[in-house]
Amino acid sequence: MSPRSRLIVHTWEAVYAAEFTLDQVRLRSAIIASDMAGRGWGCLVAYDTRFMGSLFARAISADLNACGVRSRLAVSPVPLPAVYYALDRKLSDCALVVTARKRPYYYNGLVLIAPAPGIALTTGNSQAQMQFAPLIDSAPAPADQPDLRADYLESLRGAVDLDLIRRVSLTIFVDAMNGTAAGVFPALLGEGGQTRAIEINREPDPLFGKITPHPAETGLNRLKKLVRESDSHLGLAISADGTALAVIDKNGEQLDPTELALLLGGYLARQHRHRGTLVAPPPAAESALAGARISAWEDASGVKAELMASPDTRIAELLEQERPSLLLGISADGEISLGRMAAYPDAILAGLLVAEMVARSGGSLRTLIESQRELLK
Repeated sequence: MSPRSRLIVHTWEAVYAAEFTLDQVRLRSAIIASDMAGRGWGCLVAYDTRFMGSLFARAISADLNACGVRSRLAVSPVPLPAVYYALDRKLSDCALVVTARKRPYYYNGLVLIAPAPGIALTTGNSQAQMQFAPLIDSAPAPADQPDLRADYLESLRGAVDLDLIRRVSLTIFVDAMNGTAAGVFPALLGEGGQTRAIEINREPDPLFGKITPHPAETGLNRLKKLVRESDSHLGLAISADGTALAVIDKNGEQLDPTELALLLGGYLARQHRHRGTLVAPPPAAESALAGARISAWEDASGVKAELMASPDTRIAELLEQERPSLLLGISADGEISLGRMAAYPDAILAGLLVAEMVARSGGSLRTLIESQRELLK
């Protein structure tokens, strides 16, 4: 995968009925449509599994086309990394996604991913001037709707050693959090291998079981119990938008984001020969890594590590350099970017690499954790 940097992300999120309404959505898309048309941009329109997401996306696509913007509407809900990957491949100039990312179930929103600043998802004083054509729900779907999900899955097949994962006898539980990552791991690992990927919370649910679809905001108690009591090798929880990852070991313990960053960053440097800077939050006070000698990890891996309370700005700086120098970056809430592989948060790719790392170790994530902790004492 070839990262495409310097994409600007604009976000608007609101509560259903209070502000997130069809009129508000169409108003914002119509305002930015004139800017897109003036720049000659085409636009991908995508959506996730939130309430009525496909209908909002269809309305947006129709309004963009009416304003002279060539809009292409995704055929199914997709994770945000799939949208970024489509822009990497220059499938369109920008993307407008109906999503509230990892916000509670009663939110929805819009995310505009564009190659230039100066576009905002605001209404200004234009509301009274906007006229919308009536929506015709029975209109046939356009013939050129892109299958962003299928293209993204194909890219993952080329990025991760899936054959290695299949050969080792692993049991992996995946909590898809009723979001866009559902079905990915079973589809990629397929039938006939030694490894089983067992999904929970995989059914599309626009209300996400009335929890926040984000691993950092929920206790993951069901996932931890399943991994611990079934003597499985690994548990993965992926946010509904596909950007944030939590990892559970066979004891049912959730890894601190810093510990995960060091494990996976060291693996990328050692096995994949990637280089660059690792950026992560400092370990939590109650973490097993509190007071750890990070310099020992740097000496062993040959990688520089920067730990800071708010790593997002530093991650963006490293990605925006002329020659991006990020090895791996992880935010405090588990959004994980993989430098050379993905210049955007991609928890699905990161989760597959964790599975590859565990498979290469013979199936023992716990051994990797204990070895790293011993190094950092």
